[in-house]
Amino acid sequence: MGVVMCGGRGSRMGRREKPLVEVLGKPLISYALNTMRECNTIKGVDFVTSIYTPLTTKYLKEIGYEPFVATGAGFLNDLSEYLSSRQKATYLIVSCDIPTLRPNHVQTVLDMSKKLKGDYIMCVLPYESVRGLSREPTIIKHGSDEYQPAGLRIFRKKSDGPPDFSTPSYLELRFRELGVNINTLEDISIAEGYLKNYV
Repeated sequence: MGVVMCGGRGSRMGRREKPLVEVLGKPLISYALNTMRECNTIKGVDFVTSIYTPLTTKYLKEIGYEPFVATGAGFLNDLSEYLSSRQKATYLIVSCDIPTLRPNHVQTVLDMSKKLKGDYIMCVLPYESVRGLSREPTIIKHGSDEYQPAGLRIFRKKSDGPPDFSTPSYLELRFRELGVNINTLEDISIAEGYLKNYV
């Protein structure tokens, strides 16, 4: 099952609903949606919105989806609420703010993750390889290394109750394009410039 996370507060975007911000004339969320639709190995897609993204919830309902509306207490909290309500399965979680995400990225992650143990897998990019593609990126320190989240995670739900995100397995990717992460209004122009030359 594919899960698109789109319930953030948009605090770095002037409280605008990030999923509906247009990038090259299309809502940002449409990029993640199209990628999920084109993935032959993904059987179904859910959306996690929140009380802070009511227009996104409305938009998704208008195009035929019934999103899960979380409390908006943060990415992992919203994801936990969603997973706690779902059956045992493997979930591919993607952020809605990576417009360069494509089916080949998803398939690569699904293939590589089969070799990793653990229920929670977080995909990351070496920060030096993506520096400058986002103005205010999230930086993760793992040992002496710095990484930027790649916008993809996998959670293998094997039991009932809340999921445990405390000890992720890190899956390092080399897709520089996934460093195009829209967090601020300035990132939109960066992303548009990149996408015009991105195939």
